[in-house]
Order: sequence, then structure tokens, then C-alpha cells
Amino acid sequence: MAIVINTNVNALMAQNDLTRNQAGLSQAMQRLASGVRINDASDDPAGLAIAASMSQSAGELYQGAQNGNTAVSLLQTAQSAMTDIQNIVTTMSQLASQAANGVNSSSQLTNLDTEFQKLLGEINRVANDTTFNGINLLSGSTSSVSVQIGPGSGTYDTLSVALSNMTTGSAGLAISTLDISTASGASAALTSLNALTAVTTGLAVIGAGEANTTAAVNVDSALSASLNSAKSRVEDTDYSAETSNLAKYQVLSQANISMLAQANAAPQLVLKLLQ
Repeated sequence: MAIVINTNVNALMAQNDLTRNQAGLSQAMQRLASGVRINDASDDPAGLAIAASMSQSAGELYQGAQNGNTAVSLLQTAQSAMTDIQNIVTTMSQLASQAANGVNSSSQLTNLDTEFQKLLGEINRVANDTTFNGINLLSGSTSSVSVQIGPGSGTYDTLSVALSNMTTGSAGLAISTLDISTASGASAALTSLNALTAVTTGLAVIGAGEANTTAAVNVDSALSASLNSAKSRVEDTDYSAETSNLAKYQVLSQANISMLAQANAAPQLVLKLLQ
């Protein structure tokens, strides 16, 4: 190779190598500092797009699980109130059975009916006062609640949670006209209460809805965790690999600097030829 002064080819090559190695060193340090492999779109354009899509889907699934947990709380509130109503109905059946006994006086029947009517009123109070986030659960004003459980807007991304009317009127339990002020009325009330299945059916529906919602929450949580794991493999820094890269580029950069110094010193050899 010819010895020239105007163009120091060796120095230019060393500079180019030093620039590349410094860029690699900076990238390795950035990845180690941030914990993320893709700090710029140019690092891995396809990987960045995939990671962003996974992150969005995982976030939507996580929120779906949170929505489902809120729905479970709503159902548990309704279930608690319906259990109270069932207990009231049981007490009313006992009162009706007592009143149907032919040994009661008219005043005793009146007293039994007074308690019976108070319990009817208590059922209405519980049914109308049971709310969750301002939603009436058992008054009949809300027949169902739609829960956004999935990441999209399709048919299978929502769950419909059914609610029952637990008031005593004809649209609900249909027991508002019962009275036990007479033995015959008590006997008829006892028959109606024994045939009453709306509360137990409502509890079964609530229980099934809670089981369904809980299962959906578990699926969402599992899918969200899987997507986050997949995103981590695409996006996060592999510290074992990057620490090796850091050491490599540190050594190469030091060697480049040394070689650049040697290349800059080489043209001085021409002076010996001129002596």
C-alpha cells in the first residue's frame, strides 16, 4: 500500500469502526439502563409494532377482568339482599302456618297479620333499597346489566347479568295481597308462600351469573398475563446478552482508539523518507 499524507485511509477506517462501536456501546448502555430492548422505533420496527399491539390487548383484558370483578361485587350485593328476602319469606310462612291453626282468637290473628304485613313491607324496602353504583338491583327497574368482559365489541366480549324483581307486587313475587287475619286467609297465604319459587330461582340465576363472570375474569387474567409475557420476550432487555455486548463494545472502542492513534501517527514516517 502506498504511503500518502493527504488521505489517511487507515485513520478513516479506524474512525468508521470507532463510530459503529460507539453506537453499539451506547445502545447496550441504553438497553441496560432502561430495561427495554426497543428504545427507538429504528431498533426493531416490527418488534415495536407487535409489542404495542400486545400491550394494548393485555391492557384491555386486564380492564375486562376488573369490570368482571366489579360485576361479581354487584351480584354478591344482590345475592345478600335476596337471601334476606328468602329469610323473611320463611318467617312469613311460619306466621301463616301459626295463623292457619284453628285455636287462635281474632285478636291473635290480627296481631299475627300485623307482623305479616310488616314483613311484606320489609321485602319491598329491601328490594327497592338494594342498589350498586346507583343501579337498583331488585326493584324491577333494571332487568339486566351488560358487563364488558372482553377486549372488543363482539358478541362474546360482553356478559349479560340477569336481575330479578323481588318486590311483592304482581310484577315481582305477587304476594302483596296476602293476609293472615283469618284462618282461611292464612291457609291460602301458606299455600301461596309454599309455592313461591321466584326467590330461590332468582338466587340460582344470581349464582350462575357470578360463576360465569368469575370464570370470565380468570380467563381474562390468564390471557393478559400470557400477552405480557410474550411482550416481554419481544421488548424487554436480555441482560445476559446486553452485558456481553457492553463488554464487547467497550473492548472494541478501546482498541479502535488505540488503532486510530496509530493511524494518525503513521504519516510521520514520511519524514524519515525526507531526511
